[in-house]
Amino acid sequence: MGTETAPVKPTSSSAFDASIPTVGTSVGRREDARLLEGRGSFLADRAVGARHAVFVRSTEPHARVTRIETAAALELPGVVGVFTAADLGLSGTFIAPLTVPDARFAERTAFEIAEQRLPVLGYETAMYVGQPLAVVVADTRYHAEDAAEAVAVLYEPLTPIASADIALADDTTPLFDHLPDNVAACIAYDFGNPDSAFAGAAHIVEGTYTMGRHGAVPLECRGVRVDPDIRTGCIRMTSSTQIPHLVRKAVTRALGWDELDLVVIVPDVGGGFGTKANVYSEEVVLAALARHTGWSVIWVEDRQEHLASAAQGRDQVHRTKLGVDERGRIVAWQSVFVVDIGAGSLWVAGIVANTAVHLMGPYRIPHGRIRGTAALTNKTIVAQYRGAGRPEASFALERALDAAARELHMDPVEIRRRNLLDAMDLPYPRPIPYRDGVPIVYDGGDYRACLERVIDLLPRSATAVYEERHPEMQIGYSVAAYLEATGRGPYEVARVVLLPGGTFEVTAGSAAAGQGHETTFAQVAADALEVPFDLVRYTVSDTERLVDGTGTYASRSAVVAGSAIHRACRKLIELTCQRLAEEHGGQPTYRAGMFTLADSHLEWSEIAAATRAGGAFEEHAATDVTATFRPETVTWTMGVHAAVVGVDRRTGVVTVLRYAVAHEGGIEINPQIVHGQIVGGVAQGIGGALFEKWGYSPAGEPMSTTFAGYHLPLTTDIPDIAVAHLHVDTPANPIGVRGAGESGTIAVYAALAGAVDDALGERVHVDTTPIDPATLWRMQHGEVIHA
Repeated sequence: MGTETAPVKPTSSSAFDASIPTVGTSVGRREDARLLEGRGSFLADRAVGARHAVFVRSTEPHARVTRIETAAALELPGVVGVFTAADLGLSGTFIAPLTVPDARFAERTAFEIAEQRLPVLGYETAMYVGQPLAVVVADTRYHAEDAAEAVAVLYEPLTPIASADIALADDTTPLFDHLPDNVAACIAYDFGNPDSAFAGAAHIVEGTYTMGRHGAVPLECRGVRVDPDIRTGCIRMTSSTQIPHLVRKAVTRALGWDELDLVVIVPDVGGGFGTKANVYSEEVVLAALARHTGWSVIWVEDRQEHLASAAQGRDQVHRTKLGVDERGRIVAWQSVFVVDIGAGSLWVAGIVANTAVHLMGPYRIPHGRIRGTAALTNKTIVAQYRGAGRPEASFALERALDAAARELHMDPVEIRRRNLLDAMDLPYPRPIPYRDGVPIVYDGGDYRACLERVIDLLPRSATAVYEERHPEMQIGYSVAAYLEATGRGPYEVARVVLLPGGTFEVTAGSAAAGQGHETTFAQVAADALEVPFDLVRYTVSDTERLVDGTGTYASRSAVVAGSAIHRACRKLIELTCQRLAEEHGGQPTYRAGMFTLADSHLEWSEIAAATRAGGAFEEHAATDVTATFRPETVTWTMGVHAAVVGVDRRTGVVTVLRYAVAHEGGIEINPQIVHGQIVGGVAQGIGGALFEKWGYSPAGEPMSTTFAGYHLPLTTDIPDIAVAHLHVDTPANPIGVRGAGESGTIAVYAALAGAVDDALGERVHVDTTPIDPATLWRMQHGEVIHA
């Protein structure tokens, strides 16, 4: 199963030059023709033959559910069933967390996590608007929608908790009866001697920095189809997900099934960015529904449903203190942060730990204190969204540096130049382990070089052009840096199969959601096999084709899945050499797709023919190989962004006029795809910094359930973006790759905030995103307030 691709036409390897690698070249994306011509196969394209499900969702942010009346709905045309938690045996069924830090990390950072018990179908208490309470199944989506409206849910309203501050107050009642408070997770660590260092600092600046709640809003909403397999008795689930193997594990664990009871298949996926790197109640419910009824059922989310109930992100507040000496060098740094995870998050450990780790930044910081808390509220659930704590950490640290530069009357570029790690500092050990328990060592090349390179791409002098071109605007310039751990484990699995015609099929556990896996993974395999690119086809994995895997998130696919593919391909070569030696004696050699043994030469097409019935190798040839890659720890990357913005004098509206990124990375498998990842990431960062926010009323009601209330950036809001890649080798994986999937997003918030500061001068210090034009207008007209 999975995405169908055109068959690969064999090309003789005799004319292939193995000295010319495919990796490192901008091979055209194989996906593009199919997708641009409308030949993609997305979840919603797979509705034929299935009944349609629509979820009845809570209209209350916090309430007792006293009764769910379904009789009227069952009488409507086309309706075949209405199911509550009790009907499906789901009362008391929860989804387990998707990640827990290593014990060594938890011990060093005093990390603790509470047991979350948010039911897959609410049956006693509604915890947020949009929470699924029941599911209606009908012959068409239209009939199911009508019937869902006819289901009556009776509530006894409870006091909602609409903010993290309220959630963490001493007199607030816990949302969940089994918990003593509303703390979902917490972390605390010091390094050096922060108290002494702050006491000796020449200057101390303090601030509170807030990043609003927003998220991915992918072009394709979520969706799931389930089909009972009469032959095997298992349920076949097709889900628009980034993590098929984690979906299988979480769903079967929640339902008490064996993992072999569920096969998860991934169609074409129209964007994910972390929102689809989550396991949802809807997946658990549909699996249970298929087993309970024997029906094939499909659920396709609409946009209003997505904006109310799909996992959201960010929503952090950092209270910071930064101490510097007279020359602007950092002597101590402190951040106490709170993240609002709504009614729950399966990724809370990752979000809190990511934020805490990345608060150490790409700078020389000898002393520090980090404290973090995740709070449970009556908002929509939270998952990892592109960066998952890194943008929030960068925003807090970079804004504090800008505040210190202002205190010292120093150029913000210069304060970074004096503090960024350079070639003499790196590799740079840090005083805590990473989330995997391995001591952190930044394995970079020269972080200061990224600053100098981005200034080459976009110098401050560029503002003069825009000041002349846009007299209606006040023009500002800024830079901001970021740090990112990439390629995290625990592992990824890949499989390579030699097909009968001498071509190869490759798959891995990382599911594509637009990243170009069909192209880049085929490039990795072609180089590892030393064969032409057109002999390799990448096929999207499912949990039947590839039994184990992890998934696509955290800038890990190229590093971990790419390395697994490389290892599987080399293993195939080694095992084939071994079989040839066993059959003929001697030790064969391999180069450029050719096996040489004495005076004999064999190509892969001949090996494939020999493995068929009647061939010389029919009993024992190794033509189907699976390999696992487990990185010892992460590999680090960093970068610096530069921005020129204009603030309209009449309205306070911010326009991004030019943008540049210099990032330090490893080998680029496909430079054009990496460039697209960076540019796309910047676009998402601009959206979060200037437009996007899921608003909630004091009563906990969502206020952003349509695009009239949730504003996305347009193509006209994105300027030309210059990108420079500074290559630095990494020994952390066999293909020398560092992750880049989130690099474009992380520093955007701080870069734009700093540029707005620069445009408006001493009147403003932006400390909140999205940046509010009305607030900027008031500042332009004399009010001294924070933005």
